Amino acid sequence: MPRATVSAEPQTFDLRSCPGGWIKLRRMSYGERLHRQDIAMQMSMQADNKGKTASMSVTPTQTQVAAFELQTCVVEHNLEDESGRTLNFHSAIDCQLLDGRIGEEISSLIDTMHDWDTDLPNSVVKSAVLSSEVIDPSPDGNVQRRPKSRNSS
Repeated sequence: MPRATVSAEPQTFDLRSCPGGWIKLRRMSYGERLHRQDIAMQMSMQADNKGKTASMSVTPTQTQVAAFELQTCVVEHNLEDESGRTLNFHSAIDCQLLDGRIGEEISSLIDTMHDWDTDLPNSVVKSAVLSSEVIDPSPDGNVQRRPKSRNSS
């Protein structure tokens, strides 16, 4: 049966934005990705039954999302502050101290690791057929693909 759990094997990346710097990243599980989405969009609604009015506010939480990603995905690194102390990404202060270019590069690497269309360690063999396609064998043995119709199953 095919494996359906996230690979626990971290990947090492050399940082272009920090010569000599490297990080080891692990992918988030689906549950962690859902939690990340919960953090990303916090909404609150208030309704006034007497006045028949309602209000809604949406609070962007990019800082919390970035901190969660650093805490969850960065397994190991060699990044230090100006005094030579290794940064601790479980600390909000250290996340704030990280150089913006380096933070953006790490964020980009994390995004790439979570792109479902990218070949990843637990999905060595990707399906050759899209869920929106139907495979029709032809009489000569070749395979023909056609878009799945709305009535097809």
